[in-house]
Amino acid sequence: MKNIILLFAVLIVTYSCEAPKAKEQNVKSQEAAQIEYHITDWERSKNHTLAVIEAMPEDKLDFKATPEVRSFAFDIKHMVGGNYGMMSNALGVEAPKFDAESLKTKAEMSQAVTECYDWVIKSLGEFDTSKNSEMVEYFGKYKLTRARAIFKVYEHQAHHKSKAIANQRLAGATPPGYVLFD
Repeated sequence: MKNIILLFAVLIVTYSCEAPKAKEQNVKSQEAAQIEYHITDWERSKNHTLAVIEAMPEDKLDFKATPEVRSFAFDIKHMVGGNYGMMSNALGVEAPKFDAESLKTKAEMSQAVTECYDWVIKSLGEFDTSKNSEMVEYFGKYKLTRARAIFKVYEHQAHHKSKAIANQRLAGATPPGYVLFD
């Protein structure tokens, strides 16, 4: 009987020591998987954005559907600048310098998009997920965790790409189809 009680005591102690470690490893595994999902989504969005730019005629880059909206080019440039600034804040890393005004052609915009998205993807791959719960602030009023901020940056770029696509259609160009899972 003493041996059975001793065995249960050993099992309980072992389980109580190992269970938190297993849970911590599971959380780290989930966080690593989430980063991989982010990277996959950013790769896909980069390719789609490049296809959107390619489908826009060079002479229509500054097209605006109405005077009060941003042009196709402005939304693309704003998206790149936002990716750098917002992701820099979300991950706690320094972003490369970016001069939106220097971009005049489709080739220059495509190069800027490639460099920006590659930087985002690289930075996500290097992100220390133990910082996920740290709080960051945007625009002096929004406070959220780094993990949540990463999602918001993706949402921001999707919003501006969608606006650029709307201008593209109104300019008479046909954007590429959306690819959700490739």
